[in-house]
Amino acid sequence: MVSIKKVAAPLFVSLLGIASAHASEFSGPFVGAKLGLNFSDATGHDFEKSTHTTFFPGLTAGYNVDVNQFVVGVEGFADLHAGSTTKKDGGIDVKVGMPIDGNIMPYARVGFTGTWPDTRLHYGAGVEYKFAKQWSVAGEYTADTAHCDGGHRRNDSLTVGVHYYF
Repeated sequence: MVSIKKVAAPLFVSLLGIASAHASEFSGPFVGAKLGLNFSDATGHDFEKSTHTTFFPGLTAGYNVDVNQFVVGVEGFADLHAGSTTKKDGGIDVKVGMPIDGNIMPYARVGFTGTWPDTRLHYGAGVEYKFAKQWSVAGEYTADTAHCDGGHRRNDSLTVGVHYYF
């Protein structure tokens, strides 16, 4: 499998090279925390619980740049839903959004999560609202699936979080 560093680093450097001079409300480094609801299921194995719903905390950190009218970023995340069928998840996503009215940004995300049981595609969509110069709230849906050892696992998460921009 191609190393995430080998793909993400050149992509990020390229994006910095074509970034516009005007900074949007969402450009720059940020950190965040979130709370979510995880819905997970597993088939093909003898699991204690084949379906599970749990509340969980999570953390995010990333960096966004402006590319014309878009905001493109890289975001690392940790979803600590130990009760789900895939346990804790962490990974990295590329995030693409388009600010509306300066302080609202719908976005899509795609990347990889890979803590357990294996590395898998992670994707989702959300909306972020900048309510102060350095603060925003975001709501999003994310999902991932795993095919491992003859079984199938799926995670769907709804989260609400807060970000601090430096």
